[in-house]
Formats: sequence, C-alpha cells, structure tokens
Amino acid sequence: MENHNQLSLNEIQYIGFWKRVLMYILDLIIIGIPSILLYRFSLNTSIKIGSVFPFIIYWLLFCAFYVFMAVKFGGTPGKLLSKARIVDKEGNFLHIGSAAIRYLLFFLYSIIVVLKLKEGIDLKVNSHDISHFLSTHKGKFSLIGNFIGVITFFECLSVLFNYKKRTLHDFAAGSYVVSLDTYKRMKDTHEPQIDLSREDNTNTSSSVFKSLGKAVMWTIIGLVIFLVFVGVIHFISTQND
Repeated sequence: MENHNQLSLNEIQYIGFWKRVLMYILDLIIIGIPSILLYRFSLNTSIKIGSVFPFIIYWLLFCAFYVFMAVKFGGTPGKLLSKARIVDKEGNFLHIGSAAIRYLLFFLYSIIVVLKLKEGIDLKVNSHDISHFLSTHKGKFSLIGNFIGVITFFECLSVLFNYKKRTLHDFAAGSYVVSLDTYKRMKDTHEPQIDLSREDNTNTSSSVFKSLGKAVMWTIIGLVIFLVFVGVIHFISTQND
C-alpha cells in the first residue's frame, strides 16, 4: 500500500534567508533581556574584583546554552517558535561536537570580548566606562573582532546561493535547517531513510560552499587556539608584574 505521507527529497522544506532573519529577531527578543542582565552583572563583577573570571563564566554559560538547545531541542527559541529545526543529514538533532562547530564564530567572538575586557582591567577602566571601552577601544583584538563580524555577515549570506539554504557554518557542521513538518516526517518510523546530503556531491555550488565552510572552520579553530594561547600568556605576564 502506498504511503501518502511519504517524504521525497523534492518535498523537503529548507528554511531560507528571511525566515532565518525572523528567527534571529525572535531570539534577540526572548534571550535578549536575561542575557543583558547577566552580561552587565558579570561585567561589573569582573571590574570590581579585577578579574575576567566572572565574565568568562557568563560567556561559557551563554555558549553552552546555544549548544544545549541545538542538541536537546534542535534549535534556539526563535527557531522552535518558527517551527524550524537544526538537523544532520539523517534528520537527527546535532551531536555536541557538530553543534559546537556550528557556533564556532560565536565562541571566537566571546574570546575576543574577554581579552578586550582583560585590557580594560589592566588599564583600570571603571564600571561606568567599561561598556564604552569594549565597543570603541582600538586595541590589538579589535581588528580581529571586526574581521569576525565581517565573516559572520558574509557567511550568513551564503544561504542565498544554494538550494538547500545552508550557511557556511551549516556546511562546516554538516547541519541543515528544515521545517518542523519535514523533521517530523523524517523521524516517522514508516519513512524510508532519507539522506539530506545525497545530492550534495553532484551539485557544484554545494561542493564549493562545503569546501569554503571547512576552510572557515579550520581558520576559526586556528584563531581560537592562537587567541587562547595569547590570552594565557598575557594573563601570566600581568600576574608577574
């Protein structure tokens, strides 16, 4: 008997650019208020005690939240409300490693902000001026932070140039953003196994973006290692002064 609920490859609904923008706005609204309050608290605490550790804890919790949501629920609150899910090629939620790769640019940005705060603490910037310092100070890490911003903007635009609506961080992590209906039908036990990457090897644009995604990923990993190393050396040197 024919299964009328059977999902074929051409029926898979990938989430496009403008709906992703909407999901991002929803995340800003939902996550924004508590994250700003925690940000201000950790920032002021770091200034008061003269240590970046409270600020590091904030960013670790914030990054862990995004990874947890992707692994456990298949997306941030904005995606869940918009009936979208982040999945791997077989329609499963991402593993921790894949989710971490997907948010690697975000992790790198958090390291930059922590290192800029360390500069502010060393320069004795007070709690009233520290936010302005972080946003305007032209220190050695600002150029890298601006570079990350430019990469983030352009790599998100890559969703416009491939029919599966994947960004470079999707290619790097092996992830896809699909509709909730697509996710449910892929997980239906009566469905045959569907591999979302099945056509990637024959699609030139997808292969190009996949290669770019991997290149960006390894570049970011190198920057993360470099910045952590610089941060540790900088911290040790200031402690010995």
